[in-house]
Amino acid sequence: MTGTLVGSFKPECFEDRMRRITDSLLDEGALATVNCRINGGCAPWFALRVWTGREKTVENTLDVMGIRSLVPMRKGPDLRRRHRVIEGSMMPVIHGYVLVQMMPKAEYLAGLQGVEHAIDVLGGCERPMRISDKEVSRFNAMASNGAYDAEKVVGLILGAGERVEITDGPFFGLTASVVTPNRKGRGDVVVTIRLMGGDVPVTVPLAMLRKL
Repeated sequence: MTGTLVGSFKPECFEDRMRRITDSLLDEGALATVNCRINGGCAPWFALRVWTGREKTVENTLDVMGIRSLVPMRKGPDLRRRHRVIEGSMMPVIHGYVLVQMMPKAEYLAGLQGVEHAIDVLGGCERPMRISDKEVSRFNAMASNGAYDAEKVVGLILGAGERVEITDGPFFGLTASVVTPNRKGRGDVVVTIRLMGGDVPVTVPLAMLRKL
């Protein structure tokens, strides 16, 4: 006799079903984005918030799925040990974010939140913050050329509470308030950005800021 015994099928658990739905949406979104490029269009980019330290892992996961993503990198601060200088290792320009190119449909963006180590899309899936392909290219080129390296002196002195404008990257054009002062003229500062009715803290290089 052939066949399958009654009751031998294992029911699909909730987590497996949600993973299957997520993968299906991401496959559809990736295909739609590729077709857009083939037809001469250009899908916008979005900032996907992820767990700090997992940026490259998420980027690699999306790459395997056929989804175009990017984590602009820079050289971190040098370490000084016993009169020796150890060059800083490469790190994301902005910790906790991965740039993703995707057709602007809420269901596709919601699917991104199902990727391991992902948290949410900046601005929400219904009204996400879009980033132009031109700005992403410019931002990545500046990062590659060392514009945001931690040891680069930019000469900007900031005190806590000062207002600044973010001039590059996923937060381009937004105003922010300085949380941690920086009087060295290089390195990073923590700022808060007003988004969706709340203050979002972000660590950014001084080179990405302009004092208002």
